[in-house]
Amino acid sequence: MTTATADTPTTGATATRTPTATRTPTTSTTPVRPAVALNGDVDGDGRPDTLTITQPGTLHARYTGGGDDAVRFRAGDPTFVDIHVLGAADADRDGHAEVFVQTDQGASIQTAAVFRYFDGHLHLVTRAGQQAALAYGGSTGFVAAWACRPAAVPAAAIVTETGPSTSSGAYTLTLDYYRFHQASLVSLVHRTAGPGPLDSLPGVRDEVSGETGCGQARLSP
Repeated sequence: MTTATADTPTTGATATRTPTATRTPTTSTTPVRPAVALNGDVDGDGRPDTLTITQPGTLHARYTGGGDDAVRFRAGDPTFVDIHVLGAADADRDGHAEVFVQTDQGASIQTAAVFRYFDGHLHLVTRAGQQAALAYGGSTGFVAAWACRPAAVPAAAIVTETGPSTSSGAYTLTLDYYRFHQASLVSLVHRTAGPGPLDSLPGVRDEVSGETGCGQARLSP
């Protein structure tokens, strides 16, 4: 079982949530939701929540203030795939951290699924009607990466970058920028860069962490 909190670091069934104890503020003043959620704070109450893969294909979120969600997702064969929570960070600055889970991997490319909290529950994010798959990794012939909160398009929550290389080592990259609409990724901007050496082309970075991925959800060790 894999667990992620703020400090440690496709077809999904409808999420279910089981209410538990009523949330009680620790002071006489009701907590105010921050403009950007803390890493790991999915429900937006200012405290990190517990995220676990209870079995291959099920993400379980236990909220610090009470209640939980269990969300199904499509994943690779767990015999060969390290299915785990990459982390949770607020990609669209709405006061709720999105959850990122590595769901599949090949020889050089991994993919991650995204989960978004709205209307009181955690949901699997889709793109064009299918489970959204964010690719990352690569080799000398192909590279892929993604990040959240891209500075180049401030309205975007997620940017993906993919592209092949030619025999001369020049890459042509495709950059796609997306925003969220409830539990869907919606395309905003499509760009290309190159051909040219990889280190001369724009790379995708989280504006907050300066790294690929999103907050504590890092794409490299």
